[in-house]
Amino acid sequence: MSVPSHPIRRKDRALSGDEALLLLQEAEWGVLATVDEAGWPYAVPVNHAVVGGDLIIHSATVGHKLANLAFNPRVSYCAVTQAETLPLELSTRYASVIVFGRADLLTDEGEKREALRALGLRFAAAHPDLVDREIDKDLFRTAVLRIHIERATGKARR
Repeated sequence: MSVPSHPIRRKDRALSGDEALLLLQEAEWGVLATVDEAGWPYAVPVNHAVVGGDLIIHSATVGHKLANLAFNPRVSYCAVTQAETLPLELSTRYASVIVFGRADLLTDEGEKREALRALGLRFAAAHPDLVDREIDKDLFRTAVLRIHIERATGKARR
């Protein structure tokens, strides 16, 4: 089943696919949405990195997020940057991206290390030794998800 496509109402604010992916790379965090077996949505804020066109996130090895993904690997992920309220206009200046994709749990230790290193260096580029030390210490208790992006849409009011 392909990802449903809904038209953006404000076409003047639509970003191209490349602009949306660039925005995703710039955003420091986003909200991952999953669905459980009963159909209840669950959305959780997480950090991410974009590696090889895929979205990388990490988590504990058990929990709500992983239970949902075991049932249904389809996800949505939303990130917002440049958010600034404009009180006198009753509006907001923003740029946002919504990603639709499928999540895979990385099980190969080498792939997990590589993905975690990319994520760690994204936020601590000046401290590669610290990143490697933390990976060595916590790899066994860390799950790494790779989300294959099937569609990304973006919108901005600048």
